[in-house]
Amino acid sequence: MLVSLLVSVVGLVLLTVLFTEMYYSGAISQAEGQLKIYMNVFEGEYDSSAAAEEEAARLSELLGGARITLFSPDGSVLADTQSDTSENHAAREEVAEALESGEGFAVRSSSTLGTNMIYFCRAFPAEGEVQYLARIALPVSSEVAVFTDAIPTLIWFILVDILICLLIAWLATSFILRPVERLTKEAATSGGEVSTEYSELKPIAKMMNDMNADISDKMAKMKEDRRLEKLILGSMEHGIVIFRSAEDVILINKTAARLLDYEQNEPVRAFTEDREIADILAAREPASVYRKLEGRDYNLRFTFKEQSSVLLITDVTESMAAARSKNDFIANVTHEMNTPLTSIRGFAELIAEGGIPPERIKGVAKTIIKQSDRLSNLIRSIINFSAIDSDELPDYEVDLTELVRETISSFEPKLSQKNIALKLDIANGVKVMSRRERLLEIFNNLVSNGIRYNKEGGTLTVTLTGGEHPALSVADTGVGIAEEDKERIFDRFYTVDKSHNGGGGGFGLGLAIVKKLCKRAGWKLSVESELGVGTEFKIEF
Repeated sequence: MLVSLLVSVVGLVLLTVLFTEMYYSGAISQAEGQLKIYMNVFEGEYDSSAAAEEEAARLSELLGGARITLFSPDGSVLADTQSDTSENHAAREEVAEALESGEGFAVRSSSTLGTNMIYFCRAFPAEGEVQYLARIALPVSSEVAVFTDAIPTLIWFILVDILICLLIAWLATSFILRPVERLTKEAATSGGEVSTEYSELKPIAKMMNDMNADISDKMAKMKEDRRLEKLILGSMEHGIVIFRSAEDVILINKTAARLLDYEQNEPVRAFTEDREIADILAAREPASVYRKLEGRDYNLRFTFKEQSSVLLITDVTESMAAARSKNDFIANVTHEMNTPLTSIRGFAELIAEGGIPPERIKGVAKTIIKQSDRLSNLIRSIINFSAIDSDELPDYEVDLTELVRETISSFEPKLSQKNIALKLDIANGVKVMSRRERLLEIFNNLVSNGIRYNKEGGTLTVTLTGGEHPALSVADTGVGIAEEDKERIFDRFYTVDKSHNGGGGGFGLGLAIVKKLCKRAGWKLSVESELGVGTEFKIEF
């Protein structure tokens, strides 16, 4: 609109100047014609016998008050109806031209009247010589005066022009912008590709489509990254907290929020209430602390950056349990080995010093052999337990019915020794994917325990069922297991007999081996027991 207005205003001003010039030129030409007519009237009415002043005044009145000036042939003023000057006018343009060619025109500002005048001078000859000169003058407006008179009209034109420019600019802008607005609205609301029927806007539409596609791809990637981030953080077993202070938590996953009992927009209580953690945060040096949370052991590892700090919470229950188990294993192995070794060494020292009578040496030798066998059995059991983890031999189909029937007969001497009744309920054709030595190890350990911890005159029941999910059960009527011992009977070297003197004949590895083999194969091992009533072990294959 401003450009249109500027162009139109400049055009109006230029047109006004041009029309002023045209008007002024036309006015001068019209004045020249009028002066010639006046001069013709003057020529027909002039009385040369009268006085010059009187005749000039009479002619001026006759011509409507026009200025009449009479000159002598040398240019001296004889009479002037509007001036008393007597100076010589021979140098004036119109006078000089009239003396030379008979007529002369000039337009200039009159020095005597102070206005613009148009002069027409004619020489009147007599007998071949100029008798006198007559000049008629009329006032005319200057070009500046004409332009000044036109200014009010020009202002009205400019005001009208402004209104027209506003209207045209608004209509033109609306016409141009309406398709752009439609294109923009379509791009904002359609969610798909935008199109336009205007060829000028098609490059813009293509650019917008390309930008929308690029933005959509980036948004989809951001959403996928955010989804993966939430999925990873939400499914992490470890807890993670990124924070600036106890009150300013940047990021915390579900595990950490649960373990630290954190609520959004609340400070992390552990950072302020736990003195050791508060000291670590104040020192801003990497450090770890161990805490028991929700009944499990966790390692809280703090690391620090310039603008933030990171807490990683790791569940170390299994590793700490493994460390404790390792220590227990070493202590138990040492204890189990120390008992027979002490016995062997003691009897060997007595024999070496001659402190045993000859008639007792045979009995002592039997004791040494017995303790040596016990030590060998312990070492073999430990090796067998450790070898389970490295056993990578493939499984095959084993006839469990045949294995149970063949193996149970080998326990008849021990059953008879304790007067234990054997009850068998064995289904035919029960087959399991495993290996014979593994199933034999499991069955032997369960039956051995059933005999070892049974009562004199008790009963041992072995049940094998088939079908889609075969199961093996070994039940005794022995001493039973206390509730506090049920969770530990599958630990290594743990026995119901706390003396570890070997009286029962076990090392506490049998059930640990059974559990390890079942866990490796994916079988379900369970135990039901009542103290003083008996125990039943069941494996669901």
